[in-house]
Amino acid sequence: MENLQQLARTTFSNLPPEKQEKIVAAAVGEFSRHGYKKASINTIVRDAGISKGSLYQYFHNKEVLFVFIFERFTLLVKKAVAAQGRANVARAMDGGSTTAEQGSSNVARAMDGESATAEQGYSRIAEAGSELDFFCQVGRVLLAGIEFIDRHPDYFQIYLRVLFEQDVPMREKLLAQVRLFSREYFGPLCQAGQQSGAIRNDIPLAVVIFILDATLDRFLQSYAQGALDSDLDLKQSNREELLAQVKMILRVLKEGLAACGKQQ
Repeated sequence: MENLQQLARTTFSNLPPEKQEKIVAAAVGEFSRHGYKKASINTIVRDAGISKGSLYQYFHNKEVLFVFIFERFTLLVKKAVAAQGRANVARAMDGGSTTAEQGSSNVARAMDGESATAEQGYSRIAEAGSELDFFCQVGRVLLAGIEFIDRHPDYFQIYLRVLFEQDVPMREKLLAQVRLFSREYFGPLCQAGQQSGAIRNDIPLAVVIFILDATLDRFLQSYAQGALDSDLDLKQSNREELLAQVKMILRVLKEGLAACGKQQ
């Protein structure tokens, strides 16, 4: 997948940041409301306060603009997950009492500043996090996902568009990119969970990752869009009710569905 600099033309990169963000916001709003096929370039340029000719100076066509926006979504998700990971590292290093901000200097040492690759960073997060309860970490990731949706609802709607609509350009590659990121993050976390004895060793790691990723993704889909909710009423829940649902999901992941003592 191309990076953002390759997707956007130099003319866009040279714009003042505030003008870039105005164009991005207009595109995100339109794509989230109507999906790729029905999104109107005329609406985007109107909301951005630019001409259509100017937009095509910044992006080759509508497809490139859409892929650029989706790349921004994945970048925001990575930053949100990395921030949650840094908070986990800080808690592990400081006995669980440190906030993300208070532990920032320790986190920087744990992550080797900006030099660590994404995979190395996730591994260190998992290693430090193995000192914490595995399922507490999963719960924090789930809550971070809820917070992401609250902060960036339109971006998450675009993700849902890609997930459920067939006429999206490069759809398979975009979804594969999301799944790859999930494996990169959950892989070390689940491996550390198995090594610490928090989760069973007789279940293949790929299956553990699949179940965890599928459960969290489906929960967040339900929270983001009422039509996808399976009678949990997540979007209508207050904070206390939402936390109770998260705890229930974690309990099921930890204890399973089978009744205690039942033999198959």
